[in-house]
Amino acid sequence: MSYQLYITRLKCLLRNKQAIFWSYLFPLLLATCFYFTLNNLWKIEAFETISIGYQEMPNDSVDFNKLLSEAKVNDQTPMFDITYCDEEEAAILFSENKIDAFIIGGTKPELVIKSNGFNQTIVKAFIDNYYRMSSVISTVLSENPNAISEGLLDDVMQIDTFVEEKMNGKKPNQASIYFHALFAMTCLFATNWGLDEVVNIQANLSARGARVSVSPVNKMKLYFYNLLAAFTGHMIGVVLLFLYIIFILRMDFGNNLFFIFGICIIGSLTGLFLGCTVGVWLKMKTEAKEAILTTIVMLGSFLSGMMYADIKYIIAKNVPILSYINPVNLVADSMYSVYFYDTYEKFYLNATILSIMSVLLCIASYLGVRRKSYASI
Repeated sequence: MSYQLYITRLKCLLRNKQAIFWSYLFPLLLATCFYFTLNNLWKIEAFETISIGYQEMPNDSVDFNKLLSEAKVNDQTPMFDITYCDEEEAAILFSENKIDAFIIGGTKPELVIKSNGFNQTIVKAFIDNYYRMSSVISTVLSENPNAISEGLLDDVMQIDTFVEEKMNGKKPNQASIYFHALFAMTCLFATNWGLDEVVNIQANLSARGARVSVSPVNKMKLYFYNLLAAFTGHMIGVVLLFLYIIFILRMDFGNNLFFIFGICIIGSLTGLFLGCTVGVWLKMKTEAKEAILTTIVMLGSFLSGMMYADIKYIIAKNVPILSYINPVNLVADSMYSVYFYDTYEKFYLNATILSIMSVLLCIASYLGVRRKSYASI
């Protein structure tokens, strides 16, 4: 009998097209958009050598020419691909989009561009930095003509640091924040599943709930198996998203998949009981409750960095309490910490807070649902 209640309710839930779209299809579509727009956004390997034109002048600076030719992004990638030409040839190259900038040499090189852009900004910054370095050297030489022989150039070019960078976990990648927040949002979509179960079992909320109240089936028993079916239906969507991101999009979530899946379960339970609590205690129309839950989830997703990654750090710095009462952020931050850090203190803290929230919401929803008699049905 109990198994039949569970299976029947699960079949009913899987026929709900609206729930299927928002819990199954929408996260997959959003993950695809994130993949194509964000995956290579912060990768330095995506940088391409900038094509520039250069006109040699009789009073060219040897140092500047040397800097242009030797500048590199990394050991394998030169910063500039230089084409030596005059102004007329440069105009032709500009029209054919074969160069991004044109530099006229001399003691003070001049920059000519056709339009503003990322590459043009880099070239301008490179020239500005050369001007600053030249000014520093000229000022020092005017006061101490022997500075060159005393190692001025070595001192100017040397960069000392007293901080040693040690990577204990993965290399930070801002794009991962968006995917972790997407996972967290998907987990909290369980709020709508929990709301539906309360509406469908409470006599004062729906006609179906009225029929359930006069049926011979124990109300709390039915409520338990309905919640179990709702949780199963929701977790199917989480698993689909997990498999899609790992095996189709080939995103790296590290080796601690057990912890990641565990926090997804806790987050989904929190969302489920949050939906139940709102459904049973707020005295308003079902549509209004759905709007409130959607607002909570989407606002929480925004504050956890799904729309703007830096907001996560702004909240943590200025209003840290929001980071610990936002269930979406707790899930996302747990996944982020277990992926990037080699310790689990942050994960355990977030998981504990989320578990406490889940238990409190479960108790609150139980106290509201256990009512069995009504003045009128």
